[in-house]
Amino acid sequence: MKIFSNPNATLKSKYGQYQIAVLGSIVGVSAEGIADGSAIERYARDMMDVINSFGGSHWAFLGFLHGSALMTKAGEKELQRSVEWRAKHGMALGALVIGDTRVQPIVRAQFQRVYDNAGLELGIFTNEEDAIEWLNEKGFES
Repeated sequence: MKIFSNPNATLKSKYGQYQIAVLGSIVGVSAEGIADGSAIERYARDMMDVINSFGGSHWAFLGFLHGSALMTKAGEKELQRSVEWRAKHGMALGALVIGDTRVQPIVRAQFQRVYDNAGLELGIFTNEEDAIEWLNEKGFES
């Protein structure tokens, strides 16, 4: 996860199951473990603080999921709310790296459903390099 080790990145939050960092026009999140509604609510509040710093400019999401990175039904509902809010506040698209997850088909389905419902494009990848290349091709630089 080069975005988190880059000295130019600003680490915005590190709370239990996730870390948030900003580099250029990309907001990177690294998360692990099962997320319920309250965990996603905390994460969504932290994301609001980060997103507000963009002042409405377009930005891209880059997520790294590890282990059993699943959401409960309540967690998925909260993430849906958060992603819809983000879309109204400059998020143009998302890239998700799921190579380190143990249940890739379920993780893929959960996140694809959330992004489809929000009307946002989501690229799903097994490695960081492909995800970064895709974001760069879409006009987002780290």
